[in-house]
Amino acid sequence: MYPDDGGADPAPVGGGMMPRFNLEGLIPLILLVIIGVASLNYFGVIEIPFLPTGNSHVQLLFIGEPSFEEKVVLDNLGYFLTYRIRDASTFGNSASEELQQYDIIILDQTRTQKSVTVSLGEAVQKYVQKGGKLMVVLNSGVYQSVGLAGATAVDAIGWKANFGDIVPAECVLGSDSVPVCEEGREKTVVGRIYRQDYDHPIMRGVEIAPPMNLTPYTLKTLEIQAAQGGKTIAYIKAENTPQSFPAIIEKKNFPLGDVIYFNYDPGMTPNIFKDTIMYMK
Repeated sequence: MYPDDGGADPAPVGGGMMPRFNLEGLIPLILLVIIGVASLNYFGVIEIPFLPTGNSHVQLLFIGEPSFEEKVVLDNLGYFLTYRIRDASTFGNSASEELQQYDIIILDQTRTQKSVTVSLGEAVQKYVQKGGKLMVVLNSGVYQSVGLAGATAVDAIGWKANFGDIVPAECVLGSDSVPVCEEGREKTVVGRIYRQDYDHPIMRGVEIAPPMNLTPYTLKTLEIQAAQGGKTIAYIKAENTPQSFPAIIEKKNFPLGDVIYFNYDPGMTPNIFKDTIMYMK
């Protein structure tokens, strides 16, 4: 006979081991949740910024003043695009919430004051960092408004002070130690735009614009450089001076944000401008 109190406890059913966490079994459930959320957003039941919706019209915000050629392109895209024009000075402290309503933002102050407030600059930066699509033209946004009528800060000229590192162009100092993006530093060149990135959709079907049998463009441009992380898509080769300039630069911003910089009026190349908008949408 064995004593009742000296034996080993019987092993629990199943060997006493804790059940393993089955991650693979959760993957289909996670995918179903993602698909369900995307579907609710698509049909307008809920609203999640930057996820596609069933609304066939892309919402575009133009900050500044479009050139006649830019407006023609935007109007011709009216079958799928709705755009609104606003001056940078009209944005208040709720700028961040207002920008989230748009799929694409174009900042083109070529024909207006080239400044933004601190709050608008931070709002644009957050917009891109959350996945927004931004286009910047020439020296738009290189100054910071200081709250007085028409006054701008002069101690920091360029994009970094307003937008951090999201803009793919860099405003370097010229040979005279003056920032090359400062107002009045634009150069007028006669030349053509050449494709540099042969795989990029923006330059699809375009080798040289215009072709050599046509009169070259007369463009205003800046002696900027591609910023760190910026990828040059096309360049301007001048014919009235032995110089070349970046024409279009792109920078991907983690995780989904995208910023494209035009170093000339994009309306001068309507097909490239149109393909850029189609690419960004």
